[in-house]
Amino acid sequence: MKLTKEIGISLGFLAGTTFGSGVAFLFHFQAYELMTSVTLFGIAGAVAGLCVQQFIFNK
Repeated sequence: MKLTKEIGISLGFLAGTTFGSGVAFLFHFQAYELMTSVTLFGIAGAVAGLCVQQFIFNK
């Protein structure tokens, strides 16, 4: 499977939202804090996934 830009963003977003949800669960966040945590970690994960994809293919 070739790691394209879309796959890098998608996998990063999935990892980020999963991590954000786990953090929110551990800290017993309420609704707004949960949405904020998942959103911020999702965006950060998507950016990280894109950066990793660019780093791998543009050495």
